[in-house]
Amino acid sequence: MPDIFCFMREVTEVEKLLYGLHDMMQKIGVDYAVCGGHAIDLFLGRKTRPHKDLDVAVFWEDRDQIVRHMLQLGWLVFEPYGGRYLHQIRNVTVQRKNRNNIWCVAPENKHYKFSRRGKDLFAVRQDDMEQVELNFIEFLFSKQEGGCILYARNPIIRMEMDRAMQAQEGIPCLAPAFVLLYKSTALDNPNYRFDFQNAIPHLKIEELKWLNEALNTEYRGAHEWSTEIHRLLERV
Repeated sequence: MPDIFCFMREVTEVEKLLYGLHDMMQKIGVDYAVCGGHAIDLFLGRKTRPHKDLDVAVFWEDRDQIVRHMLQLGWLVFEPYGGRYLHQIRNVTVQRKNRNNIWCVAPENKHYKFSRRGKDLFAVRQDDMEQVELNFIEFLFSKQEGGCILYARNPIIRMEMDRAMQAQEGIPCLAPAFVLLYKSTALDNPNYRFDFQNAIPHLKIEELKWLNEALNTEYRGAHEWSTEIHRLLERV
């Protein structure tokens, strides 16, 4: 953790969470970037809302290494199975790998309740409490190609690695335009709309253009966020 946080003021719970994550990822030894709502807050330099989970972007080729490390720490590791169920990964050699994410839950975490539905198959119930301790991580796996990170839902959409993998306050984080593209899939989620409205006025012109093109590619010009982006671009 940077010394500036130690002598200038009290370290916040969010900083403890993110720098704890950073220490963990350095021990695992793989590239990563905070994504989701925390990435938007890092970009803006302030906490804008509570976050009930921690999302981390990583790469497919590092999946086994991450799973192995989390199991060695004694965490519970799950992969989506379908039908809102999770398959528990007990051994790195026994994985389905049919989804691009895994859930890692520390055994002391009381905010997730698991109900067995079959052999290593569970339903999960999560409360709405803000996550303030490093006891849950959702790892989201992306592919990379030709020096770019690919959008998991449409590999035609991509961003150069040095633009996509940024850093704020020493914490690697995914570029806000890329984060907002992922959030564009669920407009019924008020938190996603909130993140968009907070972040979009602060994007650079090239970031706005990239996001606009990505939305047009993914939604064939029929996404409502494009209207706001066009309005901002017209001001330039």
